[in-house]
Amino acid sequence: MEKVTLKELLCLEKEDLKGKLICFPTDTVYGVAAIASDIEAVEKIYAMKKRSERKPLALLCSSIKQVEEYVETIDEAVLFLMKKYWPGALTIIFNKKPGVGDHLAKETIAFRMPNSKIALAIINHFSIMATTSVNISGEVEINDIEEIAEKFGDWIDYIVTDEAYISNVPSTVLDATGKSLNIVREGNIKV
Repeated sequence: MEKVTLKELLCLEKEDLKGKLICFPTDTVYGVAAIASDIEAVEKIYAMKKRSERKPLALLCSSIKQVEEYVETIDEAVLFLMKKYWPGALTIIFNKKPGVGDHLAKETIAFRMPNSKIALAIINHFSIMATTSVNISGEVEINDIEEIAEKFGDWIDYIVTDEAYISNVPSTVLDATGKSLNIVREGNIKV
């Protein structure tokens, strides 16, 4: 694992991250991430976390336009919530367009726009990031750089060391796949 500043990470090109994992602070917790289109790196996240492939990763985006590329529709109520709470700690699950991002999810796909200058700079430079908390699946999230390096240094290629405020509270998850909106997980945002 290489410890880097955000500025150093942004000197790399998208091709430099092929098959690689990066770790950085979001507004909620530290995330381990891969460029969403990089199948090899996405599979590495599942292996690192010992996570079931039936449990899709969330995608971090920096614009609503990015979401539109992956989802069937965004209804007006959901668009209102996106504009009100993004960037922020709200993850929204959508029905996925068939044939798009099939390595990420089968029928539904989750997006969040983090309220983090570091995370948004990474997304804007490299692309949408498939991400999840840094931990073994089902265990408590790790938000300490030294502990992350000790436990996952063999898996993660780059960790951003810039100081950042994180809430230590996971995002609220909203399921927008049915006729009504349902809260899957209550976080910082009360919808």
